Amino acid sequence: MADRTIKILTKATETDLLTLDEAKLWLGIPVTDVSQDALLTSMISMFSEEIAERLNRHPTVTIGQEEVLETWRETMNGRLFLSHWPVKESDIISVTVGDVEVTPFVDLSVGDYELEEASGKVSNITIGGAQAVPWNHPVVVHYKGGYMLPDECPLPLKHAIVMLIREEKIRMMQAQTAGIRQISHREARVSFFDPNAVLLRSVGMQSPTMKAVESILTHYMRFEV
Repeated sequence: MADRTIKILTKATETDLLTLDEAKLWLGIPVTDVSQDALLTSMISMFSEEIAERLNRHPTVTIGQEEVLETWRETMNGRLFLSHWPVKESDIISVTVGDVEVTPFVDLSVGDYELEEASGKVSNITIGGAQAVPWNHPVVVHYKGGYMLPDECPLPLKHAIVMLIREEKIRMMQAQTAGIRQISHREARVSFFDPNAVLLRSVGMQSPTMKAVESILTHYMRFEV
């Protein structure tokens, strides 16, 4: 495993994965209904951070774009996977190996490294472009990486936020009637489903919503070894 030091130079200006209007649209709430705005805004921020945490986005818990200075040592091979991705070629400010600033690989004969934008992989490429070769140490990459939120956030991640909000709202509604089994008035009786009984039987089990969310997140997660 490589030795990597990450310094955040400019933190993300936006960390929410979707807008309030998007959440309202997908939850079936009219945009003109502002009665739940404060709650929804708080939930969007909370679940956006939770998803970034589950995606192992560190040292800051966001997938939003940040300016980063990243130093690599003991890389063992010619590939660096930057901590903040995706990374556009235009957002690589500099790559320095030792005291020498190297240049991007732009064609078959010119350049020292090649960037895979979607994954944030930087490869040390030989002149012929045929193979990645080990880096000299240290390698310092100055760049901007991550999504410009909320517009660039992938739709599946937005969907995950909506699913979590919907489930939390259901839990809140259930809590209001928790412990009430039946209401009687004269001959009329209304029986309530007790959500606590189900919760007690399912301690330690994931909800179907969380299972669906984690299935989505695996496609945006990097497992580092």
